[in-house]
Amino acid sequence: MHHRLHDTESDHEHHRIEGVDPLSAEVFRAFKSQMVLNRRLMTKMFTVETMHPAQAMCLRALSREDGISQTDLADALHVSRPTVTTMLQKMEAAGVIERRDDEHDARLTRIYMTEAGRAMSERFHALFADSISASVGQMPEDDRRELVRLLDDLNEHVRRAIEAFDETDTKGKGETTR
Repeated sequence: MHHRLHDTESDHEHHRIEGVDPLSAEVFRAFKSQMVLNRRLMTKMFTVETMHPAQAMCLRALSREDGISQTDLADALHVSRPTVTTMLQKMEAAGVIERRDDEHDARLTRIYMTEAGRAMSERFHALFADSISASVGQMPEDDRRELVRLLDDLNEHVRRAIEAFDETDTKGKGETTR
């Protein structure tokens, strides 16, 4: 059963954002709603495993580059170093990854999947594919192509806004901690 979230003019008024044109606010609302719903879908699909979806993304990154440094893994996942450290501690306790000192640079720790981690990564990959098929995969091909174009365009605008912010952020208050 499909329900429209906003059927009346008063519904649109409820989501008005001061200083933002109504259409941009509505696009942002729809985008945010999609992110929340996608996260809920993935969380529900991943309940068959004992790990959080963020840990699945970590295993996915390791499946691409087993032995990645802990710092590079944090960058690849777009999370802070303390966040990745906490996640890796839990994953190491679960026996799905192991951390080893780099053979050539004592300052680096490298992350490797164990056999259990590789098996879990394969299961996660199947769940991830199922979630994409159940959501985006249900859209007509032309709509998916248009969505890719629109999101790539939006991503470019956001990248430029981040760069502009970084250029004007002389005191470092907007920098993320990594």
